Amino acid sequence: MKVGVITTPNQKGQIVIPKEFRKALNIDERRPLQMVLRQGCIYLYPIAEVITDVEREQSYVEILKKTAGAWAGDKTWDKTRARRRRIELAASRRRKQVW
Repeated sequence: MKVGVITTPNQKGQIVIPKEFRKALNIDERRPLQMVLRQGCIYLYPIAEVITDVEREQSYVEILKKTAGAWAGDKTWDKTRARRRRIELAASRRRKQVW
């Protein structure tokens, strides 16, 4: 029976990932790893890209700017309401034509 690689944690609970595993998964000191605890086992997954909270907030702002909608430039609620109504009616007419 082949057991594989056996390792023990040090006093801080740290373990060493064997060199052949690191090489096979392209893991180095810059590669983040996701650690998952599932059914009494620990799974490690190398992550290709990590989005920080700042980057996430910036990307949300960019998405919101791009998807501001047809009424993003309206100054008053009356204009917005009228434009939304026209858009909704046009969409409704298109759906009816499909039927």
